[in-house]
Amino acid sequence: MRLKLSHRFNLHIGGILLIGILAIVYHDVGASTRLLRQIGISEAERLCNLLFDQLHTSMRLGGGRKENRAIVERFGRMRGVQEIRLVHGPVLDRQYGVEEDELPRGEADKNGLAGRVTDSFEKINDGVSSIRHVMPVFIKRECMDCHKAAEGEVVGVISARLSFDGYEAIVGAHTKGFLLWGGGIFVLTSVAVLLTVNYRLLAPLGALKKGADALGAGDLGHSVAIDTGDELEEVGEAFNKMAGALLRTTTRLNDINEKYSRLVQMAVDAIVIKDIETRRFVDVNPAATALTGFSREELLGVSSQSLYPAERAAEYGIAFDRWALDGKGYLRDADIICRDGGRAPVEIAASVIEYGGGKYMLEIWRDISERKGFMQTLNKYVADLEETVAERTAKLNGALCELEEAYKKLKDSEGKLIQSAKLSSLGEMGAGIAHELNSPLAGILSLTEVMMNRAEKGNSNYYFLEKVKDAAVRSKYIIQDMLTYARPAKAGFAPFYMNEIINATLSLFTSELKTSSIEIARELRPDLPRVYGNKGQMMEVFLNIIKNARDAMHGRGTVFVATSPAVDNGLSYAVAEIRDTGSGIPADIMDKIFDPFFSTKQKGGGLNIGLGLSISQSIVKAHGGRIEVRNAPGAGASFKVWMPVYKEDQSRPPPG
Repeated sequence: MRLKLSHRFNLHIGGILLIGILAIVYHDVGASTRLLRQIGISEAERLCNLLFDQLHTSMRLGGGRKENRAIVERFGRMRGVQEIRLVHGPVLDRQYGVEEDELPRGEADKNGLAGRVTDSFEKINDGVSSIRHVMPVFIKRECMDCHKAAEGEVVGVISARLSFDGYEAIVGAHTKGFLLWGGGIFVLTSVAVLLTVNYRLLAPLGALKKGADALGAGDLGHSVAIDTGDELEEVGEAFNKMAGALLRTTTRLNDINEKYSRLVQMAVDAIVIKDIETRRFVDVNPAATALTGFSREELLGVSSQSLYPAERAAEYGIAFDRWALDGKGYLRDADIICRDGGRAPVEIAASVIEYGGGKYMLEIWRDISERKGFMQTLNKYVADLEETVAERTAKLNGALCELEEAYKKLKDSEGKLIQSAKLSSLGEMGAGIAHELNSPLAGILSLTEVMMNRAEKGNSNYYFLEKVKDAAVRSKYIIQDMLTYARPAKAGFAPFYMNEIINATLSLFTSELKTSSIEIARELRPDLPRVYGNKGQMMEVFLNIIKNARDAMHGRGTVFVATSPAVDNGLSYAVAEIRDTGSGIPADIMDKIFDPFFSTKQKGGGLNIGLGLSISQSIVKAHGGRIEVRNAPGAGASFKVWMPVYKEDQSRPPPG
């Protein structure tokens, strides 16, 4: 059921007024009740204080219990007093005895004896409201002469109940009068609002409705006359302006519609309009009938789905749904089935339009038969050309890869050959020089010892002869190192455990570490298999590497020595790793450290000639092993000595 605007307006205004009046009444009644209670509490408190003063004065003047009871009864006969009584506490009961009518009767009396003031509102038997005030009585100093109690102790309670009978009648009459006046105001206001709405609102709205009906019927020249001098008159003027603007816009739209209708009819591309819900044709232009071979009536009578090839119908359906959701879309490669059964390749541009309260899909089909044929021919030529280029490029790339690989191998071989030739020449030269120098050095040492035996130790010549002998001995050791590097001896080879060699080397090296802050950290695997070689030469290898680690740390750091079994390319090895905490090996000299006579230390006195690592590498290679070097993560250098496991121990269990 629809309500008229005037009825709704009256209901809303009446409801608001009624709610307002009821809220005011509620607030007034609540305020009156709170005020009444405040007055009652004040009166009850005043009555209790007055009774206490009377009793206190009577007791000071020597009055007894009988006089006290008379005072309480006299107060109880006062107007509005429903009940007033005394409640004795344990102190008075012990001193004067217990009396039944002065015992506590409820929670309020107990709270009073506990020293708490209590106010409570109650309904008496006839339904009248009342207030009860319970006041504790404390012992004062002047009362201690008669009462056996401490100062400040609660000796009793005064309980008074007052009736609100007369006051509630006054409040009820006030509320009734307020409701009568509020109801009258409500009725008068509702009548005034109804008259105002009928004459000042409904009549202008009726004129506006009549004008709107005229516009809906096509009378765009209709105007309304509203002369109220308020906003409704402005609405009428705005309505007339809107009608004039609508007339001008309709005229312009008709002109535009006629113009675009001619453009659509004359368009070269096929233009079709489909209902989005049914997907049937709503309108087509002559180009669409020319493209498909169907007449306009035939197209309007068939479903657009029937013009799509069966194998691509699902694809077109998905595209149509996406266009309807996005408001527009495009499909480059599409086919339309013609009346003769052939297919016309087209490009489809689609957009959603709204007309007459419904949504439609406007599609433009552009015939791309000629362009598609040209592109197919062009693609064939491009594919043939790409195939030819790919074949020739593959052949050229293969030849280039082979050439690069061959050139790389040639350079590697050339470098290895040159290095091998250098080392071979150096070894032969060193061996020859060593043999040639051994005999003169032997003679120098013999003659020096003879002359030292003939000279006294305190003689200055003895000191010079001793220096000559030391220089000859150092030269002898250098020559021995060169001979070892040139032709490492294979005599004295036998199976041994690498851990034993490392421990023996470290025991020799311990004396050199006493004067420095270098520590040795060992982690030697007990299950390490045996290797085959010369123990003395392998001790020299480890001694050279440990000395280099010591020198790299400049007297402070840790040398880590660890052993472990390993397998590489199917062969078993015993691996020893020696790592220091020094600064590491610079990248630019990493590939030079095994070169003969290469050293980063200060040379002199025949001690640092750069043959230590070269000799070590030669010894390890002669044993069938290898030395690997790298910079450890963080700091320091790491040398790994790989020694092949003794053949008889390949399948033997590790030593226990």
